[in-house]
Amino acid sequence: MAADPSELLKRYEPKMAKTVDLDRQMVTLRYSPCGKLLLAGDFDGMVRRWDANGEELQNLAPLAGHGGWVTALTFHGDGHRVFTSDSWGQLRAWPYAEAAPQPAWAVAQAHDGWIRAIACSPDGQNVATCGSDKQIRVWSADDGGKRHEFAAGEDVYSLAFHPSGALASGDLKGVVKHWDAAVGKCEREFDARGMYLYDRLQDVGGVRALAFDKAGTTLVCAGSQPKSGAFVQGSPLVLWFDWQSGNLKHTLKLGGENDGFVYDMSLHQDGFLMAVSSGQPGSGKLFFHSPDAEQPFFAATTMANCHALAVHPGGYRLAVSATNSSSNGNGRQLNGNKEYPGNFSPLYFWDLPQSS
Repeated sequence: MAADPSELLKRYEPKMAKTVDLDRQMVTLRYSPCGKLLLAGDFDGMVRRWDANGEELQNLAPLAGHGGWVTALTFHGDGHRVFTSDSWGQLRAWPYAEAAPQPAWAVAQAHDGWIRAIACSPDGQNVATCGSDKQIRVWSADDGGKRHEFAAGEDVYSLAFHPSGALASGDLKGVVKHWDAAVGKCEREFDARGMYLYDRLQDVGGVRALAFDKAGTTLVCAGSQPKSGAFVQGSPLVLWFDWQSGNLKHTLKLGGENDGFVYDMSLHQDGFLMAVSSGQPGSGKLFFHSPDAEQPFFAATTMANCHALAVHPGGYRLAVSATNSSSNGNGRQLNGNKEYPGNFSPLYFWDLPQSS
């Protein structure tokens, strides 16, 4: 029996708490495992840090030294380390809670170009990365030594470890692969090809995010159902697979062709999906969706072009990194000081009801 959307909304509807405007645009956003710190990777090669333990964010010294955009970050379960990557292919490990952190180790050329995603294994021993060089690599979490390398065949956009230690990857062509991470063997594939289109000499789409539920019984894949290349259009798309059988259990197509991609998501401990999307300038959503319902039971459209979602480990707060509403770039005029105003990220904070 499908869940009643009105009951779900009554139980889980988030409320906007505050907005914080930053001076740069953020690519990724995460709370630390303890919930005391909030970290964001930006377009300037830095990882911003804030003390998020109080009502107001307190600036801390950033993690500086990346060359390009900080494309991904993920925390180790020990509560002491964070792994970060950039668009130049560099991978770093940091003791993120120190007053002035220096890298514990760094791999200057972990990939040839963009690193798209990082995932930490359940046992904490390994860190997996993927990128536009069509490679997946597994590194020692302790010293950054390369342990395994295997060819994925296509640009890889997303990674997620299953609780058992198996690794899932999602690529540009909409193929999700189940890997034996210890030997680099592809065990099987999941069909998410509806997230890919070749149009006007352009590859469009890709599986932009992957997540397992806590029990490891369900794999969720998110991206877009592309309509066109060049001026890219598409509708956010989410697919729910049964991990054991590989069967598709549920499909959610959200919004219209200008609503774009699901870029980030998290599964709530009570089983529903929390996700953000971004499309044409001004289009963006935060939405909550239960897999036994046809449409989301909550959607907020007041935030423009949402690219990252951070969920507090306590489960009572969300942070969304979006884009300023006047973010059109082409043809924008110089301001009165003859400067070209860059985009920036407002951070939107939402409070969630506590689970009963």
